[in-house]
Order: sequence, then C-alpha cells, then structure tokens
Amino acid sequence: MKKKQKKLIHKLKNRYRLVLINDATFEEKFSYSLTPINVFVGFSSFLVFFALIIISLIVFTPMKEFIPGYTDPAMKRNITRMISKTDSLEEVLRSRDAYYRNILDILQDKDTLQ
Repeated sequence: MKKKQKKLIHKLKNRYRLVLINDATFEEKFSYSLTPINVFVGFSSFLVFFALIIISLIVFTPMKEFIPGYTDPAMKRNITRMISKTDSLEEVLRSRDAYYRNILDILQDKDTLQ
C-alpha cells in the first residue's frame, strides 16, 4: 500500500512541459512547466472563483428574484399590509354582526341577558 502511495505521489510531482508551437514555422510561441498537482490546484481555484462570482451575482443583484421560491421584497410588504387590512376588516365585520344580532334580538323581544 505504501509503495502505491509513494508511486502516486511521485507521479503527481513529475514535471511536464506545455509547449505551443506555430505549425507553419515550428517556432515555439509559449512554454510552461506543469505538474499534475499544479493543474489540479489551478482548476480547483478556477472553479471556486467562478462559483463565488455566480453566487455574488445572484445574491447582490436583482437576479435573485428569478430563483423559484424567492419573493420580491415589495411583494412581501404588500402581503403584510393586506394581511393587516384583512384582520381589521374581519374585526369590523364581527362587531357589526354582533350589533345586528343584538338589534334582531331586541326586535324579536328575546331576553339577551340570561
């Protein structure tokens, strides 16, 4: 097991050369020395950076409204206001019903105090 682990570590530390060559003139345009660890770290860093950019775009811009289940803050305020109005209207309706019941009881000559 340790031999396999050492072999893997050795392979990850091997250096490889990335070379860009002009096909027509065989002129070397770019050369860079890489290891598999460097490629892995670079690719992982790129993914994390890209994910952070996407998350920040969603969180700090109006794009968050396109996420299912997320409501607009103005809509939340309107819903709260409407709930408050509905509660007050229900209370007014209850008091008006009680008033009319009392009037009906008086007109029918019922004893309301039992």
